Amino acid sequence: MAVTLSSGFKMPLVGFGVWRVEGKDMKDLVINAIKIGYRHFDCAADYKNETEVGEALAVGAFQSGLVKREDLFITTKLWNSDHGHCSNYDIFLTRDCLAYSKVKPAVNQIETHPYFQRDSLVKFCLKHGVSITAHTPLGGAAANTEWFGSVSCLDDPVLKGLAAKYKRTVAQIVLRWGIQRNTVVIPKTSNLKRLEENFQVFDFELTKEDMDQIKSLDRKHRTNTPGKFWGIDLYA
Repeated sequence: MAVTLSSGFKMPLVGFGVWRVEGKDMKDLVINAIKIGYRHFDCAADYKNETEVGEALAVGAFQSGLVKREDLFITTKLWNSDHGHCSNYDIFLTRDCLAYSKVKPAVNQIETHPYFQRDSLVKFCLKHGVSITAHTPLGGAAANTEWFGSVSCLDDPVLKGLAAKYKRTVAQIVLRWGIQRNTVVIPKTSNLKRLEENFQVFDFELTKEDMDQIKSLDRKHRTNTPGKFWGIDLYA
């Protein structure tokens, strides 16, 4: 399953985010992800593991014939949108980028999850042909609670109730919600079981009533503050 970008490329709806994945764990995770069905990998130089990702793909995937290079969609982070991909742009930056950039953005990668839905930004981007990739689509789970003092939506009783209703994990409910609101999701995990579970979101569908119930959970609560990870607070 993929979304067709304004640039004409197809971006898989579920990707594997590699932020905070240790380089030593990368090869096995990338190979297992490909075997599970992942064809979208979200990378960045700042993650300090792009070399390991590249080696895992080149040696473990391409040379072994596990997957062809042209079958993968790999993103990185740019400070501008010259290649059609921008990160963490709000409505005003996106509007300016659409008005003035030589290459119009095809994707805006932002934090969005049930506690930080950013509905106006998502609708604005989609209306203007800019696809949304949701980083931190699970609200950061335990890692962001530990690092940033954030509250994870995975502990929300409403989402736990929906997980029981559909006989799914809470994470699967949240990722399915993200897909059904027309965003691409790139969950991160170093756990093989969760890596598999995060990809198993295409064989069920949330009802409109359940989608509306999740919509009511919005707290406008940002959980991911990367500046703190690098020693500064970008949102202070």
